[in-house]
Amino acid sequence: MRHFEKKIIHSWQRLKLIIDKYKEVGKIIGFTNGCFDIIHKGHVTYLFQSKEYCDILVVAINTDESIKRIKGPKKPINTLEDRMIVIASIEAVDFVIPFEEDTPISLIEYLKPDVYFKGGDYDNKTIPELKIIEKYKIIYRVLSFVPDSSTTKIIRKIIEKGGI
Repeated sequence: MRHFEKKIIHSWQRLKLIIDKYKEVGKIIGFTNGCFDIIHKGHVTYLFQSKEYCDILVVAINTDESIKRIKGPKKPINTLEDRMIVIASIEAVDFVIPFEEDTPISLIEYLKPDVYFKGGDYDNKTIPELKIIEKYKIIYRVLSFVPDSSTTKIIRKIIEKGGI
């Protein structure tokens, strides 16, 4: 098994057991989520910034079906398995887990991380997870926004340049 494959956890129960063991020894658990469809410098910057505030970083990734509900039938570009492998390959990430819902509220409530991260593009928006992170007194951090870095912009640029 390759190192990145060990980071991919499909069972919420298994991940909870692992996370609880880290908490028992005083480790700070960070949590973030997203589609992570076409990885760009904004994603990587954001994940490394997140890791600066925690010992263990968990990244929850929307399933393909969840993304279709949120972003429309033409997305995602990459499959869930491909997206999990790419994210798990990033050094700053400790664990990757998929979630079926449109938001990770249930998973956050189940894992109860110490810190919840959102990208700078959420700075002035109300996030759906806000009530649950306040309920459990989870620290909330909005990280730096990396301008001109988005999956949508990458797709538009490919189309504008005439595809391949």
